[in-house]
Amino acid sequence: MRDNLLGYLLNALEEDEARDVEVMAERSPETQQQLQRLQSHVDLLENSWVDVAPPAGLAARACAFLDTPVGRKSSSAESSAAATKELDETPMEDRPIAKGSRAFGALTSESSRFTMADMLVAAGACLAAAVIFFPALASSRMLASRLQCENNLHQVGMALHEFAYQNKQQSYPAIDTDGPADFAGSFGLPLVEQGFLKSPEYLSCAANRPKNDKFRLPTLQEVAQAAPDKIPGLHSNFELVYNYNLGSQKNGRVIPPRMQGRSDYPVASDIVRVGDKGNLAPNGHGVTGVNILFDDGRVEFIRLDEIPELVRQYYFNDLGKVEAGVNENDPVLGSGFTKALAGR
Repeated sequence: MRDNLLGYLLNALEEDEARDVEVMAERSPETQQQLQRLQSHVDLLENSWVDVAPPAGLAARACAFLDTPVGRKSSSAESSAAATKELDETPMEDRPIAKGSRAFGALTSESSRFTMADMLVAAGACLAAAVIFFPALASSRMLASRLQCENNLHQVGMALHEFAYQNKQQSYPAIDTDGPADFAGSFGLPLVEQGFLKSPEYLSCAANRPKNDKFRLPTLQEVAQAAPDKIPGLHSNFELVYNYNLGSQKNGRVIPPRMQGRSDYPVASDIVRVGDKGNLAPNGHGVTGVNILFDDGRVEFIRLDEIPELVRQYYFNDLGKVEAGVNENDPVLGSGFTKALAGR
């Protein structure tokens, strides 16, 4: 997102990318300060631009540098005479300079230096390259990260379906209400341990992990038998696991979500945390939106600024709480250490 700030100031972003920057600036005072600092630098560059006329004879010297007429023999007397006549008719200041002349030596000697005009031209070229390159690079990185998460959630969806086929209720993994694994992030442990997922890395977006860091989750047995002082270390990576459906409440119990192929029922999503004031804070793809895995196996990227209420209802139950739904048709996607029952 930071790479897009310069492109925003220079009007070099796509419409949706510019809108993302504006949303980020509204929510983050730090981003506003960065925009103001960049704007001051851009203003200085624009104010320092001065049109300078090229030195006399620059075109002739450039041609002489690229083409070496001295010492080159014509193939015929006619062409030689024509070249001599053309040279005689050329003004003195525009004539080519021979390699052996003092002017050519001054042009190519090590003592020649950049002028202020040369520096301004170079700075302008660098700025133009940055305007083109950095927004494109940032956009491609964001798209690659989003597509990787989409692929991960597809893998999670297939693993959840295979898990559900193995039980009569066709239920997805349940979140315990008691015990050492009583939080949303633990849903992936049975998927990995029972072989439905080849690697725990499918349970996490690479954009949220340190580079070259191999993502690992403990087993259920390790969590259950861990000493109290070891639990924080074992739990650290659960914060990076995708959000998961907490299930629904029935007679004081939590019922796990069931596989029914519903196209509008979310099962998992990119990490979205709920702030103290009820605001949604997505991780992994800036403020643009989230990938959501639905019960029918479909993964859809939903923008937060286009349909915020639709996205919001997936992270609160019908009572406005971040816990299991009040009925089977009230899905709630909890992150990390979110408990199925908030009071426990």
